[in-house]
Amino acid sequence: MTWFRGLACVVFPAVVMLACTGVGTASAQTAQTAANGCVACHASLSDARLSAPPAALQGDVHQTHGFSCVDCHGGDASAAEKVAAHSAAKGYRGKPAGKDVITVCARCHSDAELMHKFAPRQRVDQAAEYATSVHGKRLASGDTQVATCISCHGAHGVRLVNDAKSPAFPTNVAATCGGCHASAEHMKGYTLPDGKPLPTSQLADYQRSVHHAALTKNNDLSAPTCNDCHGNHGAAPPGVSSLTTVCGTCHTVFATKFATSVHAQIFERACIECHSNHAVLQPSDEMLGTSSQTVCASCHSDKDDPGYVASAKMRASIDRFKHGIDSSANLIGRVKNAGMEVGDDELALNEARTRLVLARTEMHAFDPGSLDGVVGEGMKILAGVDQAGNRSLAELAYRRRGLFVSLAAILLVVIALVFKIKGLEAKS
Repeated sequence: MTWFRGLACVVFPAVVMLACTGVGTASAQTAQTAANGCVACHASLSDARLSAPPAALQGDVHQTHGFSCVDCHGGDASAAEKVAAHSAAKGYRGKPAGKDVITVCARCHSDAELMHKFAPRQRVDQAAEYATSVHGKRLASGDTQVATCISCHGAHGVRLVNDAKSPAFPTNVAATCGGCHASAEHMKGYTLPDGKPLPTSQLADYQRSVHHAALTKNNDLSAPTCNDCHGNHGAAPPGVSSLTTVCGTCHTVFATKFATSVHAQIFERACIECHSNHAVLQPSDEMLGTSSQTVCASCHSDKDDPGYVASAKMRASIDRFKHGIDSSANLIGRVKNAGMEVGDDELALNEARTRLVLARTEMHAFDPGSLDGVVGEGMKILAGVDQAGNRSLAELAYRRRGLFVSLAAILLVVIALVFKIKGLEAKS
C-alpha cells in the first residue's frame, strides 16, 4: 500500500493529510510540501516578499485541514514550470485583492455544506454581513483601502480566532484595528458625518481605558474591545440613538437607570457624555458633585440650578454612606482584634458595601430621592452593625472588669496565705 499512499500524495495534494496518516503527521506534511509545487518554488525564491508565504503556512488553519495554495490562488500546483503553474486554463487568479478577497474567502465560508465538514458551528453569513458594514459599502463603491478579510485574519498563517496568536484574538483586536485606524497616513481623507477628519487616536485612547486594563492586565477576555462595540464583519460606528444600547449590552442596570433619567432626553451622546467612548477611565465618586473637577460641573455650575443641587445632594449621600461603612468597619475590626466573634457583623458589612454599589448604580437615574432610599437601607444595616459592635465592646469591658476583680481577689487570698504561713512559722 506504500505505492498507493505515494500516488495519493501526488494526485490528491488537497487531501494528503488524510491519505498519508499511516506515515505520521510530520511525514504527511513533508509529502504535502513536496507535492505542492507552489511551496517548493516560492520557498527557493530570493525575493522575501514571494518566499515568505510558505514559511507562514506553519500552523495555518487551512493547511491543517488539507487546503493548498491553489484553493485560493488557482493554478496547477503539480506543474514544474511557472507558466504552466500560472495557467489561466487551470483557474489561476494570482493574488486576490479588494473585492476578489471577499469572493475567494466567501467561496468556502459562505458554503454551509462545506463548512459543516470542518467547523459545524461556524457562521456562514460573514460575507453578507460584511457587505452591510462601513468597510463593505466603501469597498463596493470602489475604495480599495478599506479592510477586507485578510486585513484582520491574515492571508497566510491564518489561525482560529480563539488562538492567542490570531490577530482576531481578543487581546490582539485593538492592535489589528489600529493597524489602519491609528495610521494618520492610511486614514487621510476619511471624514466623520459632519465632515471633520476621522480621528486616529482611538487606539491610544483605548489603551488608557479601564476596558483595556481589564482585558490585558486582569486577563478578562470578556472585557470589551473594538469589535464588541463596533461589530466585526458588520463593523459600523454606533449611532447616537444606539449608544445606550451598545453600552447597555454589558452595563444593563446602568442603562436601565439612565433610561428613566432626565438626561436620557438631553444627552446627545448618552453614556459617553460622562464616560467618553474609547478612553473610558475607572469611574469614581469624584466624578459626582459640584467641584470644578467633577463631570457634573461641566454642565451644572449655577448654585440655583436644580442639577447643581441634585448632584450636591447625591455626592453628600454617598460620602456619608462611605464614611459610615469605614467607621463601622473600624469598630468591628477593633472587636475582632480583641478576640470577639464578629462573623455575622462582617456579613452585614458586606451587605452594606453591596448597597453602596447599588447606590452608585442608582445615581444614574439622577434622582436624589431614589438614591437616598438605597443609602437609607444601607445606613440601617450599619446601625445594626454598630449596635452589635458596641454591645461586644461593652461585654469585653465587662469581662475585663470581672477579670480584674477576680485577679484582685486571688491576689488578696495569696497575700492572706503568705501572712498565715508566716504566722504559723513564727509560732513554731
